[in-house]
Amino acid sequence: MTTVELVLTDTRVWAVGPRTHWDGPPSVVLGGAGGLVVGEPLTPPTQVSSAVQYVSADRIALAPRIPTAVEALAAVADAVLDKLGLAAPVARMTVIVPTEWGGHRRAVVVEALRRVAAEVVFEDTAIRAVAADGAAARGRRAVVLEFGALTTTASSVAPGPSGLRLESCEFAPDLAAVSLGVEPDAARSLADLLGGLLSGRPVDVVQVFGLADPVALEAVRAEVRGICGPETAVRPISGTDLVRPSQPESELGATTAALPSNEWLQPLRERAAAQRDPRDRRAVYLLGGVAAAIAIVIGVVSTVIALGGSDDSEAAAPAASSASVAGAESTAPAPAEPGPSAAPSPESFGRIRFQMPDGWKSAPASAASRLDLAPADGARMRIILTQNTVAPDAGYEQIAANLESQMRQRPAIGDLRRDVVFGGRSMLAYTERPEGGSTVDWHVLVEHGTQVSIGCQYTGDGWRTLASTCDRFAASVHVMP
Repeated sequence: MTTVELVLTDTRVWAVGPRTHWDGPPSVVLGGAGGLVVGEPLTPPTQVSSAVQYVSADRIALAPRIPTAVEALAAVADAVLDKLGLAAPVARMTVIVPTEWGGHRRAVVVEALRRVAAEVVFEDTAIRAVAADGAAARGRRAVVLEFGALTTTASSVAPGPSGLRLESCEFAPDLAAVSLGVEPDAARSLADLLGGLLSGRPVDVVQVFGLADPVALEAVRAEVRGICGPETAVRPISGTDLVRPSQPESELGATTAALPSNEWLQPLRERAAAQRDPRDRRAVYLLGGVAAAIAIVIGVVSTVIALGGSDDSEAAAPAASSASVAGAESTAPAPAEPGPSAAPSPESFGRIRFQMPDGWKSAPASAASRLDLAPADGARMRIILTQNTVAPDAGYEQIAANLESQMRQRPAIGDLRRDVVFGGRSMLAYTERPEGGSTVDWHVLVEHGTQVSIGCQYTGDGWRTLASTCDRFAASVHVMP
């Protein structure tokens, strides 16, 4: 599967493919035959325009022609693939875009890339920049300053329960990078931008993207020290720091494991009957409708995604969405009195060893590759553990690529994040929001040729209650060689 990563800015684009990389200005100018020529220097007063800078415009004035923004961006995309030595269409193009971009500009990019990429995936520059800096990603908060030709964007990024999240974003439409260190008003505008973004909140690192002039960088450092404190680090970054090398797809074997079903607490009448002690009072549950199951064939890596459905038969096709609990009236057995303080022995599930959380118990398995854990007191939360064998050389990038591919077809899942520290280890993470209002935060670990997916399922703000338990559980999970 051929993939390309592309960083878009007003003045430059960076692209990387399986074999090589390229960067240059996203400029368009009329050629001799009336076509668009890409890559000429953006030097006034020539009739060269940035296709990225005018992406929100309907057309670009290149007299005597007035090409559309889509046409101009498509020409840039053609040039990128030509420089990378790739034929169109590629399987997937990941586009890192300015953080302040909204749906309209992203839609223009999708339209422009429709002919050259089967799939287009977007990432915000701020999120990618912090993810690329391990120290920034582990800190309390990072600020990313993105300098365009005439504008500046400031974003704050902080770790969240499921990885990095964009806290806030401020946009200065008239703060140009060339003015910093030259015009006093520019420094004051930057100070106002940072002050409004942070509102007194602490920040560990300020990353500066799109600014290389030493005088302007020193002006940024001065304002950062004044707003954030002298201990705050200022780190310039470039587009080469944001793109990840594309990896060729590896052969992972002919067989692909089916995706297990992941309904919310199973068909609850069946589960209650299976777990109920005859002396306990009966629990009554109302189960919401279960979506129709559809089959998914993963071309590269067997990736376990919690997408719900009925598990009446393991031979049935993998389910497409999660069912939900419409309501519940239950009286669960009281938890047993605590015994001696001796630590419980680790439990085994296939090649996985783990520690059962206190006050939790395993539920009847819906598949040989899946184990469900639930609180003994009947609280509406769950931990799901799945395992699948993958090729010894399968890596996180191949698994992430499959997840991104499936996310294009599954609106209930999204927010894929790389290098998320969970349970003390770096993992892939993504979120599922099935019908019925529950949320499943998934973390994916690969060890010794086994892909392990840990799903933490809850409703409402239940993550506050579940987070520490799920994190400790993930820390206890180990794959036996």
